[in-house]
Amino acid sequence: MRAAIFDVDGTLLDSMGVWYDITENYFRKHGAVITKEQGDAFQEMTLEESLPIIKSMLSLDESVEAMMEEFKQLVAYEYAYKLPLKPYAAEYLRTLYDGGVKLAIATSGYLQLCEAAFKRLEIWEYFSATALSSEVGVNKSNPDVYLLAADRLGVKPGDCMVFEDILSGINGAKRAGMCTTAVYDPTNEQFTDALKQASDHYITGWKDLL
Repeated sequence: MRAAIFDVDGTLLDSMGVWYDITENYFRKHGAVITKEQGDAFQEMTLEESLPIIKSMLSLDESVEAMMEEFKQLVAYEYAYKLPLKPYAAEYLRTLYDGGVKLAIATSGYLQLCEAAFKRLEIWEYFSATALSSEVGVNKSNPDVYLLAADRLGVKPGDCMVFEDILSGINGAKRAGMCTTAVYDPTNEQFTDALKQASDHYITGWKDLL
């Protein structure tokens, strides 16, 4: 591979639990309980997709914009000061970087959160491009964000390996014509068989590649 494109949450950062906890607490704050099925569904969505649904479910008067700001403020501290990388992720990134592989981020999250975490964890310098779902206007079940990342790296889609922890992301990257590696996370354990079937490779952790 000439290039590697990485998802952030649940793939490099051990952060999926934080997003679930915040969503669960938000439901509780408004006198409701989030089911596991709902939590799994929200995991596959961007905030732009999930918050209008949550607003409707909870019959909230506040705007989606206000909800968005509240969610981002709740997680900002975690990204800036607390969230860890998954074990051996930094070592694997360094191996690729030293080997001349071009690295990019493709995320449904927010660049300022990602940048704050990656600078603290001293891996930001490894990445020469970023691509956001918000820039392309569709979620990761579509190839657009991965194609944008490849374009910004200056490589062909077929020269890229995409690392993802969600099934929709694996499928979107395959539609982009890229090779894929599915990465285990506790929040995707129930989809292990589907991830193995959909991806070109499956790893239980970054140590598998070292």
